[in-house]
Amino acid sequence: MNSVFYLQNRTHRAGAQTCLARILRNPEMRPWNPVLICSGAGWLTLEGERAGVPVVCESFPRSRSLFGRLHGNAAFVRSVAERVRPAICDRLIVHANDHLEGILGLKLAGALGAKSAIFLRSPGMTRDDYFKYRCNKFELIIAVGDELRERVQSWERRRPIELIHDGIESGEFEAPKPKIQALPKRVLVIGSALAWKGWADLTDALFLLEQEKVMPPLQFDFTGEEPSESANDLKLARLSVVCCKFIGRVEAFRDLVRSYDLVINPTRMESFGMAAIEVLAAGVPLLSSRTGVIEQVQKTKEMLFPPSRPDVLAAALRHLLTNWKTIDFGASRAQEYIRDRFLIDHAVGRLTAAYEKLLALTPSSLGMM
Repeated sequence: MNSVFYLQNRTHRAGAQTCLARILRNPEMRPWNPVLICSGAGWLTLEGERAGVPVVCESFPRSRSLFGRLHGNAAFVRSVAERVRPAICDRLIVHANDHLEGILGLKLAGALGAKSAIFLRSPGMTRDDYFKYRCNKFELIIAVGDELRERVQSWERRRPIELIHDGIESGEFEAPKPKIQALPKRVLVIGSALAWKGWADLTDALFLLEQEKVMPPLQFDFTGEEPSESANDLKLARLSVVCCKFIGRVEAFRDLVRSYDLVINPTRMESFGMAAIEVLAAGVPLLSSRTGVIEQVQKTKEMLFPPSRPDVLAAALRHLLTNWKTIDFGASRAQEYIRDRFLIDHAVGRLTAAYEKLLALTPSSLGMM
């Protein structure tokens, strides 16, 4: 019997959580008897329960805090180990869903005598983060993006870092929306209030276009709460033509996307960039920064711009709005590339093959890593 225990702290709908949910739902994972371990109830635990996956909720300690090191980590492992006891088997893997779950994942694997695996997902993970959370101690290390894998591999000279891209489900595709003839009155801006998601780059670009007196009076709806000025100053007071609204976290993401005729993804960095892939799969035009895997699927250059360059983003948006009626959004071609390269079936196939290889490793071969 196989079993894989997935550790994921936060449970709201976000990139790491949606990608894990797709793995849990995939029929090819059933022989692996996945178990989901989270800090509390939320969107992800509901998705796990709908998929018939056992869910264990246990508050995650801050693993690198003094409390965590002295008491919290050990208490977490003892409690979880007791609660998952019925699922413990000889072919057992503990899989941390990102580097922040690394320390707890290793400790749980050690307590259960399990093999250890980890996804690396965060584009902002530094070399210090990688070693502080003991990612280097895992027996199977998987990066979800090409650039992230190359970066981590430069820190790990003596062992391979696996590359397994995230994937989307075949049922998440929609026919490309027919282009409206007039400019859209509302534009959706994806991401979050975190500075590296690039919302400030977009508001800088909008200000530049207003200064040029070429910006029509559009409404830009941001998928999150308005950030504080101290954390991420968007300088909204200087904008007088456009209107910026913050619609909060929306879990029905595809339905939200389909209610717009243009989406902008201004993020400064991504390891994979699942939200951008979800927008294209939903058949909605996407103007995106060149981050994650987007360049592998979006071949219309007018719909891409370099990250962290508000001036180039302004030029791309000006070009798009000026040539709205004639520009090719490339949605159908992008969907073909997504189906060819980034379906969850492909990802799960590679993941289960990596699991089989991991379980076949002997202690002596692991010691040579």
